[in-house]
Amino acid sequence: MADLAAQPWFWPAVIVSIGLPLVLIGLTELSNMLVRRGSRAAPIVAMVRNYLVPVAGVLVLISQPGAWEGGGTWPRVIWTIFGLLVIVVTINAVNHLVFHRAEKGSWRDRFPTIFSDLIRFVFIIMGIAFLFYWVWGADVAGVFAALGVTSIVVGLALQNAVGSVVSGLFLIFESPFELGDWIETGGTRGQIIEVNWRAIHLDTGSGIVVMPTAQLAGGEFVNLSRDPEPYAATAEVGFGSDDPPGRVRELMVTVARDIPLISRKREPTASSVGGSRYRVSIPLHSPADHDMAVDTFLTRIWYAARRAELHLDGDATDDWRTAGRLQDALRQIAPILSVNPVEAEQLASDAWLERYCAGESILRPGMVPGETRFILTGTVTLGIPTDDHGFVHVADLGRHDPVGITAISRTQTISKAVAASEVDVVVLPVSVLDEIVRGHPVVAREIVRESENRVEQARLAMSAIGSRLPYGRRVLG
Repeated sequence: MADLAAQPWFWPAVIVSIGLPLVLIGLTELSNMLVRRGSRAAPIVAMVRNYLVPVAGVLVLISQPGAWEGGGTWPRVIWTIFGLLVIVVTINAVNHLVFHRAEKGSWRDRFPTIFSDLIRFVFIIMGIAFLFYWVWGADVAGVFAALGVTSIVVGLALQNAVGSVVSGLFLIFESPFELGDWIETGGTRGQIIEVNWRAIHLDTGSGIVVMPTAQLAGGEFVNLSRDPEPYAATAEVGFGSDDPPGRVRELMVTVARDIPLISRKREPTASSVGGSRYRVSIPLHSPADHDMAVDTFLTRIWYAARRAELHLDGDATDDWRTAGRLQDALRQIAPILSVNPVEAEQLASDAWLERYCAGESILRPGMVPGETRFILTGTVTLGIPTDDHGFVHVADLGRHDPVGITAISRTQTISKAVAASEVDVVVLPVSVLDEIVRGHPVVAREIVRESENRVEQARLAMSAIGSRLPYGRRVLG
C-alpha cells in the first residue's frame, strides 16, 4: 500500500476520482439555489460546473510525469481550452460583481453598457494573446500592431458616426436623467422608459418616441422630474371683453383647485396674457397627468363660466337657461315644496338653473350653503372626505333630491356632493326657502326627516370602515 501511494499518479488519481464528483455535486446545489433566487450568477456557476472543472480534472491527469509522452499537440489544446474558459468565467464574474449588483443610482449603475462591453472585449483579446504566447509560444506583438492600425483606420472612416454615438454615451454617463423621469425637448414631452447607448425611448401617452441620445446631447431639454417645485400644466382660455378680469381669474383658480390630480404643495394661479385671454397654472403630482388635467380644466371651465354668467370665448348666448325651462323645473319640484303651480311660477324671479359636469363639486365640507339645489336630471354622489379612507360614500342622490339642505338651519355640512354625471339643478336661495317653510311647515318636517336619514346613512358608512362621525358635526347636505 505504501508503494502504491508513492506512485506519482496515485494522489492525482485520488483527487480526480473523489474530489471531482464532490466539487460537481457542490456546484450543482449552488447553481440550483441561484436559479431559485433568480440570480444572474447562475449561468456562471453552471459554466464552471459543466466545463471548467471537468477540463481541470483532465489537466490534472495528463500533467503527471509519464502520462503523456513527449510534448504533443493535445496537451496544448487542452491547456488552451482551459485558459479560454478561465478568461470567460473571470470576465463574466467580474462583470456580475461590478455592474449587475450595482446599487441603483451609483456610478456602476449609470455606467453605459457599451463601455462595459468594450472593456470586456479588450480584456478577452489581451487574455487570448497572452494564452497563445504562454501555451504556443506565438509572437503576439504583430497582432497588437495590426489591431492598433486597424482601429485607427476604422476610427477615421467612422469619425462622424462614432462621434455622435460617443457624445450620446457621455450624456448617459453624466446621468442628467434616469428611468421614470419626464423630459421635454423640441416640443416632445414624455417619460423615459428605456435608455441605451443609441437611443432613449419616451412614452408620450400617445405612443413611444425613440430619440437618438446624440440628439439630446447636441440640443436642450428640460428634466421635469428634477424640478423642486411641482410640475405645472398650463392652459389658455379667452373670455368676453366685458367680463371683469378679477372674477375671471378667481373662477379659473376655483375650478383648477377642484381638479383631483392637483398637487397640494402649491396653489394654482391665473394671470392675464393680453386682451381677453387668461392663462392658468395647475400644479400636478406628475407630468403624466398633464393632458388629463388640462382636459378636465377646459371641460369644467365651460360649465363654471355658464353658472357664473361669464362669457367663455366671448360667447354671450345660452340656449339652455331659458324662462320656459325654469318654469318647467319649478313645476317639477312644486309637490316637494308643497306649493301649487301658481306659487311655483312666482318663484321664477328668485330661482335659477345650473348645470354641472361629471366630477364637479356641488357641495363642499365646511360650507354653510346659501341655497338648496334640487336635482332635475343626473346623479349626485354624497360622501364624507376623510384623511385615512379618502371619500367615504354615503348615498346617491337622484331626480328631485335636494342638495344643501343645511341652508335652512344655517349650519356647516361635513359632506361633499359630487356630480356623478352631467347634472341639471334648479336653485332656490335660502330666503325663498324660509318663506316656503313659514307658509308650509310640512316642508320643514320633511327636510328634518331627510337630514336625519342622511345622518344615519353616514353613520353606517363610517361604521363599515371602523370610524365614526365627528362628534357635534353630524349635519349632511
